[in-house]
Amino acid sequence: IGSECIATGDHACVWLFGEALREWNAVGRRNDENSRRAATRMRAYFERFAAMGSRAFPEEHFKTLGRFRAAGGNEYLILEFKAYQFRIYGIERRYRGSRAFLGLACDPAKQDNKADRKIIKRAANAADNIGTES
Repeated sequence: IGSECIATGDHACVWLFGEALREWNAVGRRNDENSRRAATRMRAYFERFAAMGSRAFPEEHFKTLGRFRAAGGNEYLILEFKAYQFRIYGIERRYRGSRAFLGLACDPAKQDNKADRKIIKRAANAADNIGTES
């Protein structure tokens, strides 16, 4: 699984993996107005999270979706960053020795406000495949 640290700050690091990283890179290359706005806004959200954590966000930008069980049996608290119709789903935990948000799944063109449970489940399953890499 490919990964990249997108933002680092006093509070945490923001890492994107696999599907989330591919979609993040793709939205940054698109030229339509919605994609440009989503990419700009999401980058600002990642930097704000890295600096101050989740307390710096209203629920419409960063939301706790609840606990979801991965296929391997582990349960994860899934979080959602959202900017326009672009969503990144992941978890918060220690990674490479630091507190981190790990973005694991993405919905690049969300059309309604309710999160897609299949995508949330993909995030939980992906969390099972990410080591701590201390």
